[in-house]
Amino acid sequence: MLRAPVEDTQAREIRPLLTLLGLPTFGLAFALSTLTSYGPSILYDKVHDTGVVGAILGGEGALALALPLVAGAMSDRLPPTRLGKRLPFVLLGAPLALAGLVLLPLSVNLLVASVAVAMFFLGYYLYYPPYRALYADLLPRHLYARSQASQGVLRGVGLGVALLSGGVFLELWMPLPFVVAGALLLLSTLALVPVAELQQRVPHESARTLSVREVLRSKGMRTFALVNALLELGFAGLRSFIVLYVTKGLGHSTGVASVVIGVVAVAYVLGAPLASALERRFGIIAVMSWSGVLYGVGLVAGALPTSLGPELVLLPFVALAGSVLLTLPQALAFLVAPPGSEGVAAGLVDVSRGVGIVLGPLLVGWAVRFSGGLFEETHGYAALWPVIGIATLAAVPLLRRLEA
Repeated sequence: MLRAPVEDTQAREIRPLLTLLGLPTFGLAFALSTLTSYGPSILYDKVHDTGVVGAILGGEGALALALPLVAGAMSDRLPPTRLGKRLPFVLLGAPLALAGLVLLPLSVNLLVASVAVAMFFLGYYLYYPPYRALYADLLPRHLYARSQASQGVLRGVGLGVALLSGGVFLELWMPLPFVVAGALLLLSTLALVPVAELQQRVPHESARTLSVREVLRSKGMRTFALVNALLELGFAGLRSFIVLYVTKGLGHSTGVASVVIGVVAVAYVLGAPLASALERRFGIIAVMSWSGVLYGVGLVAGALPTSLGPELVLLPFVALAGSVLLTLPQALAFLVAPPGSEGVAAGLVDVSRGVGIVLGPLLVGWAVRFSGGLFEETHGYAALWPVIGIATLAAVPLLRRLEA
């Protein structure tokens, strides 16, 4: 039986709980990475226009602008059931996301492919905010950042395995990576069943449930949302175009692209526990600020190389800083959020992420289209790096405002 944590519980005492809580992160990361990294190649084959590909993937953000807040707020207010108040949303979103994954590679035209992408993200955003709110429901505050380290490792493993295996699977049978992603999403979701049972045994202090409007009146939450939007703008632009950068810009195969991204994924796995250790020593704001500077400068510098060798030297260090930076926003959101708004706070993480996801692929897609003369040796694809690097650097001074 899982142990219910109390205020002075240490992470090592509840490792089984943290493992079960984190497994859906692996499934979601694998599914999301498969769709956003290999989905663009399917979309590009149907339209041959990076701007349109960016617009379709950026449509994820249109759902993220409202749906996560709705799902998170409703999960705060849902009366207790045998499944708890979070799991019903998870069980509604998982089948939708799975259906979108399977449909995308089987789509016969751009319209069907666009519907498949929309189905996936509809399910994803019904699922993710209530799932993330389980961390705040079950864990004491001092374990928020530590729990995100274990979650970050599983996210990095999901990202790495998806990208390393995706290119191989794609060459064997186009739908295969998407079918595998759907199966892993389904299996990892089942890990939450015993967690939901535990949630019913955990005593909670009564707190007034806050509305979305009340939460958004908080200056700290608004500042956090802007910071997270800028960080996610950079990551969404990178995620959506890194395969095209390697294949179309540098002229390598999708297999080589998978290896390159695998190097980044390993750095992301190593960076998650590093983020937790640094946060305990220096504090969450200081760690995010310094890692943001290193990550942003490294991304901008990525525009200089015109061959794969220098990129491979630079990428692991930049990715390590990025992993530290991107491990901590969820913990920061729960620390800034007023009590009684855990679901809304989890939703705001995704809403701000949605703003970045709308802008990231669009800005990078248009930059690639119109900067061919400036980055002629990579056919304009090197424009990816300064766009996402500048967005990351812009978040650093805003982080300092949250220090108080």
